[in-house]
Amino acid sequence: MAGGSFHEIPRRTSESSTCTEWVNDSATDVCMNCHARFGVMQLRRKHHCRRCGKVVCSTCSRSRELVLEYHPAKPQRVCNSCVAAPPIAENPEEAASAALEAVKAGKHAKPLSAASLCGMPVPSCDEHREFATLQVRVIEAKGLLAADFNLVSKKSSDPYCLLRVGHGVQVRTCTVGATLEPRWDVTTAFRVSRLDSFLHLEVWDEDTATRDDALGFLDLSLAKVPLSRPFRGWVPLRPPEAQPLPGEDARKTPATGAGAVLLEVQMLDVKPVRRFQAFVSPLPPVPPPLPHFDIDAVYGPAMHLVDLIWSRFLSPILFWILDLIFWASPTRTLFALILWNVGAKYCLEHYPAFFPLGLLCFMLRHYFHEKEEAVRAKRPTLVRKRTAPAILEESQAGSEHGALSRQDSRHADYDEAQLGSAVQSLCFVLPGSVKDLCRGLQPLLRTAADGVQTIHDIFVWDHDASPFAAIALLLWAVLAEVLRFDLYLMLIGSSILLACSPLLPAVSGFSAYLSLLRAKTQPEEWGMRSECAEEWLSKDYLDVKGLASASTSGSPSRQRLRHGKTMPVLSPSKAAERSAH
Repeated sequence: MAGGSFHEIPRRTSESSTCTEWVNDSATDVCMNCHARFGVMQLRRKHHCRRCGKVVCSTCSRSRELVLEYHPAKPQRVCNSCVAAPPIAENPEEAASAALEAVKAGKHAKPLSAASLCGMPVPSCDEHREFATLQVRVIEAKGLLAADFNLVSKKSSDPYCLLRVGHGVQVRTCTVGATLEPRWDVTTAFRVSRLDSFLHLEVWDEDTATRDDALGFLDLSLAKVPLSRPFRGWVPLRPPEAQPLPGEDARKTPATGAGAVLLEVQMLDVKPVRRFQAFVSPLPPVPPPLPHFDIDAVYGPAMHLVDLIWSRFLSPILFWILDLIFWASPTRTLFALILWNVGAKYCLEHYPAFFPLGLLCFMLRHYFHEKEEAVRAKRPTLVRKRTAPAILEESQAGSEHGALSRQDSRHADYDEAQLGSAVQSLCFVLPGSVKDLCRGLQPLLRTAADGVQTIHDIFVWDHDASPFAAIALLLWAVLAEVLRFDLYLMLIGSSILLACSPLLPAVSGFSAYLSLLRAKTQPEEWGMRSECAEEWLSKDYLDVKGLASASTSGSPSRQRLRHGKTMPVLSPSKAAERSAH
């Protein structure tokens, strides 16, 4: 074991709850629970558990219990492994089952130690659909970010890894102290039941005085892993600030400057029938864990939905109809009356095509309006003297432009609408059931607001899909004219039901299964290489090793924040633009 070895001691049994032998201080240089290194520079000293006699750190021995062998009334220091409540299962199967039940209930589960599993695979949340075992060997890492800085020694970290498949139980490796190129050589296994699962690996720096720092992460898709042989290679880590928000794809973030991990991945114990079933009849997606309670995450999307549905859609239509009914404009109402009667007399069979044609006219109106505004903005303006009318006109134009820019910013960042601090303070004293309801509504409202906003952008010709939507509406109108009304309704209903049926996922899954049978190499999206590329290494590692090249030394360094976070660097052109504004 890294950092020293320690002697075997008798295990605590139910008959004897007190320690029988203390481990000598000189027998180990690391904590016998979390494997953190002792030392003055690490601000970590040695303690003894009064029950089992192990040498542990202060983090692993915060509990106090009565130990009659030492004192009948004064609580003594006890390590986390010996705490009486809650009981810690000695059997790795019981520990894995307890952690899995906590994950299913949406609670935080403590990561399992890779050494305590003894090679047992971690079960998945859908045991009845498990079709393979994913064996992952985390060998070593290289070029990690430095999270520990001091004046005596070089920049370093105390890294450890957390692994999980999907939203399952996490497994933790041991901690390797004071290095940017640790070697763990730990093998763990996970049962796989979903094709859309990802192997999620995080690298953290362990700290004593503060919370641990994030050093990097990676995601490996398990949908296209062939069964031919194990795949071994270096995979780059993405920096910690690249953690995706809900709905974002982490694979779009460039994986440079945070180091790399040497992995060996293989699929074992594959059940062909269940694997084929996973392709043609996939399980429903796992709902993400509920976010933390935030009243602003409910208020902002809800107000934006009200603005889109009522203020921009229903309200104009309703008031336009009321103006026609109550003769607000007699000419317009008289024209609508004649058009209604003529259409009811001669164009009744063409009514199914009126709806898509009306939407198409609405889109084309916005399209030509934007074109006209763009041409008007490009027209050259005459140079006028700084007279009072000219200054007044410029100020009015500037105020209108400011209102439009504020409207655009509100349109882009609608979810930033916030309540007052007093209202937020009152919301934190709400009952737990109300808070849980709001937590469940937060992702639903966000998804609904984003979807309605996308539809609005398409129909006002402010989206890349607007031309395709216009062509689809035109084809819809043509079909409504060509087909009879009964066939038209049959086609629409059948198309909707077939699109929502499991037939399309089964066909696409079968084709994906056939393509995977012919695959013999690793998935391309992994980015796995046989050698560690220099652009993956962090600047901290290059500085420590003295390998910083001219390109690296000439590039601007990122500002270091707490807990391993970094600020993005602006290019000189963008910095000049920001300073100009």
